[in-house]
Amino acid sequence: MNSIFKVSYALQRQQRAVERTLYARSAEESEAASKWVDAWHRLVQARLDRMAEAPRYVDSRGRLLH
Repeated sequence: MNSIFKVSYALQRQQRAVERTLYARSAEESEAASKWVDAWHRLVQARLDRMAEAPRYVDSRGRLLH
């Protein structure tokens, strides 16, 4: 799976976790959901950092090659 799709999926999961936090019916449910938000946030950041560090290959016309 392509890195951008992995990041996109993780962002979607983070959004769902934020929604669960906002619409939680109890403090315990909200606290558990906020832990998932934090975990997904850390995963997204790690993947974005990895993508930023990846070498970029450019052809003679300036197009990215992967």
